[in-house]
Amino acid sequence: MTAEPQSSKLLAAAVFENGEDANRIVADFAATLAGSGVRLGGFVQISEDTENCGCKDTYVLDLQTGARTKILQDLGAGSQGCRVDPAALAEIGHLVSEALNGSPELIIINRFGRLESEGMGLRNEIAAAALSGIPALVCISTRYVAAWRDFAADMSEEIPCTPERLLAWWQGVVMAMKPNAALVS
Repeated sequence: MTAEPQSSKLLAAAVFENGEDANRIVADFAATLAGSGVRLGGFVQISEDTENCGCKDTYVLDLQTGARTKILQDLGAGSQGCRVDPAALAEIGHLVSEALNGSPELIIINRFGRLESEGMGLRNEIAAAALSGIPALVCISTRYVAAWRDFAADMSEEIPCTPERLLAWWQGVVMAMKPNAALVS
């Protein structure tokens, strides 16, 4: 099935509700595009159940190299602090910068979350991607949409994080950039 192109904005905010498997949807989308020859940059997030604590181990998968980086740190039982590992976040920021230098056809930055909504995290890298002229996809939980709108202004299109809408956005971007390009279906 071929989705109809919906937009030509180069920056898309893939909005998801808590409980939706945005990580899997975006990883599958990236795999589909990579399988059709699209040069990708950035990362997708992967969460795996752990045996020890009943929580999730979370990694990012570099879409260019396949390398995995663990992004959460173990703060111990009962901890209420942010589990994001600052060193891993710095490494991911470098990964995004390197990806932008490689001029991919699409960059994926999975995610604009609490840190980014507070002016930290990967906010600068997301801004660099948005201004690069390279199509960029960023995942955003509904709880951070207002902060995203303040950040991105009218530069992005908000789309539901569904396989059909991601593909429709990508097809719209491809058609706007290369009117005679073949579409992924």
